[in-house]
Amino acid sequence: MSLKEFINENHSLLSAMAIFATIAALLGNLPIRWMGIVLSFISIAGIVIIWHEIKSQLPEKMSPKLFIFRYILLWGLGALIFYWLLEFRDIWHVFLFVPLTILFMYVIISTIQPIREWKIIRYVFGIGKEKNRFQKALKILVIAVVAYSSLYLAALFSVPINVILDGIKNAFH
Repeated sequence: MSLKEFINENHSLLSAMAIFATIAALLGNLPIRWMGIVLSFISIAGIVIIWHEIKSQLPEKMSPKLFIFRYILLWGLGALIFYWLLEFRDIWHVFLFVPLTILFMYVIISTIQPIREWKIIRYVFGIGKEKNRFQKALKILVIAVVAYSSLYLAALFSVPINVILDGIKNAFH
């Protein structure tokens, strides 16, 4: 797929991403500082969600320009998230565990996803058929363990990450 074809097929997502980026930049300067921070934070969260959707639309085979465009978007999003983490330190000191929890859940689920294809796992968890009580309870238990583990890891890592981010922000100011 060429870059032009990709943009034509996904122009609404790309436009929405650009609108959210513009809103995030403008809202950060509102006279009521905390309101600007919250609204900018929400806009950047929207950008992250849209990027994830755009990423899912990328084909396996792509032109060199589309390949480069993908990485420009990825690095741009990474820089935006890094800026987001540095600029809104007041929020992240308290709530950094939230995106870290989501990140750890994503990593854990992505890691265990391939074992769903094992016959024994499909049988034990009743994947692809009607589940009995045991299988439903087992599924709930696994979800709870993944969620708790993710939250625990996020709480564990949020303090040192905040210290590192504070150091980086202080180095630039």
